[in-house]
Amino acid sequence: MTPNKKTKRELQLLFYALCDGLRQEVRHRSLAYLVTGEDFSIIDEREIGVASALASHLRSIGFVVQLESYFVGGHYKRRPDFRIWLPASGQYIYLELKTTAWGNIGRQYYYQHALNEIQKLDADFSRQSKPNGLIALGFSKNPEKQQDWLVAGFKGLSKKIISKYPYAEIGIEKIDLQGMDSSSSYAMVGLWFRN
Repeated sequence: MTPNKKTKRELQLLFYALCDGLRQEVRHRSLAYLVTGEDFSIIDEREIGVASALASHLRSIGFVVQLESYFVGGHYKRRPDFRIWLPASGQYIYLELKTTAWGNIGRQYYYQHALNEIQKLDADFSRQSKPNGLIALGFSKNPEKQQDWLVAGFKGLSKKIISKYPYAEIGIEKIDLQGMDSSSSYAMVGLWFRN
């Protein structure tokens, strides 16, 4: 099932805002290093910390965002990482965030974490929770050695999600972080959504 045109356009704007938010957070951390001399690599941050940074960026550009908010309608079993209001579509959407790769770890990427989240989202039968999706992040330290693995891994992850679950790929993007993060030269960001 694919989102309608209006929702898809808003999701694309949201996706590129997430990519920019990640880039801005890493840039901010590199400036903090210049001042303190301490390494604030994004790959050392827990998912909730990354989610908080992304939410802050989204709010700064006009999105209404809540972190770990329950689904609307009294579904209190799960609290997705993000609840975001799409004004043109007139609806809340729910997004989970999963990190699948961290810096210089060879080929050990954990795409199953992302697939597990999609499976949980897909299994939720509440009508209010259906406008949901997944943000996946991956980081690589050595682009000359790992670039193809991580990029190919995200493309493979997308094929698995799209073929097995009713989710559409909104975007996959490579974010250059060279010179900004000591532990990561680039990041991959993916967004999948179901309506």
